[in-house]
Amino acid sequence: MKKLKEEVRNAIVKAAFEEFSEHGYLEASMRRISAAAQISTGNIYRYFSGKEELFDHIIGSVYAKYSTYTKEYLQTVDLYSNQDETAIVAFLEQVSTTYVTLLKTTGPRLRLMMCKSQGSKYEGLKLEMIEFTEKLLLQTFSLAKPIEQLSQFELAEIKVLATTLIDGLVFIIDQYEEHEIFSFLIDRLISIHSIGISNRLEELKQSRR
Repeated sequence: MKKLKEEVRNAIVKAAFEEFSEHGYLEASMRRISAAAQISTGNIYRYFSGKEELFDHIIGSVYAKYSTYTKEYLQTVDLYSNQDETAIVAFLEQVSTTYVTLLKTTGPRLRLMMCKSQGSKYEGLKLEMIEFTEKLLLQTFSLAKPIEQLSQFELAEIKVLATTLIDGLVFIIDQYEEHEIFSFLIDRLISIHSIGISNRLEELKQSRR
């Protein structure tokens, strides 16, 4: 009986994942989930209280990893304000490696969290990621110019860079499910942004000489 119950739970989760992937959290239907899982809607509620708990069950561990990394790095980034360039660059590379690895290893579930979570408690994640990236870029630009000396145009430039990077990541996550293409595009996007940012930092350094 225990094995049968586990099979039922797995069938519900599989059907819910497909439902959320196709319709998103907001438009997802418990009725369609129950039909796909071939059980009654009432029986689903013996396993999950509703689609919110189902959504959490599917993507909760991914969000937990993301939140842990983000909290740690946000607490750490300000410590580098007075460090030398080598220390800051090493820190930023560590951050990039951590998040790229998370992107590549959790692609399908990350897609739900980033692209299909409207109406859920996760729908503000994209904005959170933009704000986090902006803070990291501020620290990066401090390699070339003290943060307090950045002009309003340079601050706007940082905001645009952060927004376009996250928008690009979300687009790749949403449009490309095949792992090889997905990984390639993630690497290319990060590389192109890194090259552009490095060139911009060099321009700022030259302008201060």
